[in-house]
Amino acid sequence: MIVDITNTIGRHLVKPDIHAGDLVRQMDQAGVDKAVVHTYAESLDNDSVAQAILDYPDRLIGLYTIHPWFPPQAEDFVNAVQKQGFRGLYMDPIRQGFSLGERAVFYPWLELAEKLEVPLMCMSAAEVFSSPVFFAQMAENFPKLNIIMERMGLQYDNASAVQIVKKYSNVYTETSASMDFNAIRTIKAAGAHKVLLGSGTPHAGVFELEIKKVINATKDIPGGQEQVLYKNALKLFKINEG
Repeated sequence: MIVDITNTIGRHLVKPDIHAGDLVRQMDQAGVDKAVVHTYAESLDNDSVAQAILDYPDRLIGLYTIHPWFPPQAEDFVNAVQKQGFRGLYMDPIRQGFSLGERAVFYPWLELAEKLEVPLMCMSAAEVFSSPVFFAQMAENFPKLNIIMERMGLQYDNASAVQIVKKYSNVYTETSASMDFNAIRTIKAAGAHKVLLGSGTPHAGVFELEIKKVINATKDIPGGQEQVLYKNALKLFKINEG
């Protein structure tokens, strides 16, 4: 089985729409069984994600995107998880223009995700808005919340990202947009149980290359390939293997 945890679908103000059906066809070509999907962080097209997981319940897993500068959306998020089948929260401080250090803006959503018992996936990069060091603070303040560090700090801050993933039991990361040596370093240092397959389609990568990256990075780790390719995702998003 293969589960890819970071894929964008839906509408955008200026970019072409990304249709769920097209994504599923690409998954079929690459041998990907399931994909976690979210909307563009700046467009908040959660309706397209809701329709996608309704149309492809066995293939697509939805994350609900929150923009902290928009009007309160707490009730919508709760409804999305409890009634529409969304399985997590997605936020991107770079595209949405907030800092992970702005606790008054950001932390209420972490509190709600923790209460709903769903994971948070959040962009991490070597930027003042989303530096990996903020994830250590998040992990300490919300020890029951599983946090996925998207992009594993990118190339410039991967070293600190690895140490945070290694130190905190509730912080994980994924492979999209990372160099091969960063993926290898992260898996060997933090453990295969803390890393998930992510391609970042359609902007950061493609399924086939990310799968090869994971296979190469886990070739000397017993059971590591299965953990990264699907087992960790099934656990975090509470998905039955069958």
